[in-house]
Amino acid sequence: VKQGETAVFETKIDGYPTPKITWLLNGKPLTAKEGAQVEFNAATGDAKLSVAKVDLQQHSGIVTCRLENVHGSQEETARLDILAAPLITTQLSKTEETVSGKDVTLRVVVRGSPRPEAQWFYNDTPVAPENTTYDEEKSEYQLLIKEATVGAHEGTYRVVMKNDLGESESTPCTLTVLEPVKLTKIGPATDAVDLKVGEAFEISFDIEGKEAPKVQLTKDGKEVKLTSVEGTRHVYTIADVKPQDQGVYKLTAKNKTSAEESTITLNITAPLNITQPLTDINVLLGQTGVLSLTCDAFPVPKVTWFFNDTELKNSAKHKIEIKNNVFSLTVNKCDHPDVGVYRAVVDNGIDKTEQTAKLNVGVKPKVEAAKPANEQSSVIGQDTQISWKFSGIEKPEVTWLFNGQPLPTNERFQ
Repeated sequence: VKQGETAVFETKIDGYPTPKITWLLNGKPLTAKEGAQVEFNAATGDAKLSVAKVDLQQHSGIVTCRLENVHGSQEETARLDILAAPLITTQLSKTEETVSGKDVTLRVVVRGSPRPEAQWFYNDTPVAPENTTYDEEKSEYQLLIKEATVGAHEGTYRVVMKNDLGESESTPCTLTVLEPVKLTKIGPATDAVDLKVGEAFEISFDIEGKEAPKVQLTKDGKEVKLTSVEGTRHVYTIADVKPQDQGVYKLTAKNKTSAEESTITLNITAPLNITQPLTDINVLLGQTGVLSLTCDAFPVPKVTWFFNDTELKNSAKHKIEIKNNVFSLTVNKCDHPDVGVYRAVVDNGIDKTEQTAKLNVGVKPKVEAAKPANEQSSVIGQDTQISWKFSGIEKPEVTWLFNGQPLPTNERFQ
């Protein structure tokens, strides 16, 4: 019987008492709800079952006529086959995604009798049947795509179902083949880079993947902006590095299928540059003397101080300090034992140098006598001598004055 027509089953029965008649479909009693109409002519014994507007999914199967009275029961069966053109009840997905190298299966559920034949198409080209299957329990037609690749399998798929009563075509399904992230480092050549202040630094990667990967560059965990992105090439450039550019740079790329990362460590150094060297100092007895030098370098150098080749540490006598790029040694309450050569050794692990300077401790000039050593009267025209006694370290320079004016050194004044 064709889909939508009326199926009629007739039989002649006999028995006494008159048997009870039950019509069943696949073991379940038929009712008006299924479109069943039952007739029985007791005079002739004719029994009739009519099923209107038969449906392939609802009515196909075994029809049973069961007779029952007090003396027993009897059954007769017949098969109800409904002929129907293919009807797609579950369409192909509009889109499917798979990962390159993985298998993917396209599925469609179809009703029809006789069972329809399926012809699959890829970009309107027929697909060979060796990878097609049919699940009879689910009425599901399947196409297995093995180890999918972009070049061979990405595109549009559809299936045409045919039997003697007609054909039906599925909606198209677009298959996208995703590819994992691929990182190709162009530069630098190593994962650790050592540069001097002022030199150029560049990170360059080719990044591929489908879908297009999301790319992020961080320095010590904080995001930094790439300098340029052209196609797959991703570049980060520093024209002249500074100490604050030192750190660990991590490039991360991820898409739906995978994530990749690469780490580059940038180490920065600057040679020792002493812009203000140590110089000799003169300090008065009991006062404070400060020796200092100014040095630019990276890493920041360590300065070790020596006095007459003995290393100095912080103490009540000596104070060692660093302020920015100024390194100083303070000598408190300078005394004669503090006189000598002081040496600063400057070392930042990359470069090393030394500076030396002398510290001199002096004493203010002092008049040893409150009055001139000799006070005398002089006779006009005769020589006379005036003298005072002074002390001091270093030896004081003496200037003679007469009425507040320096005396010249000549034949008269000596």
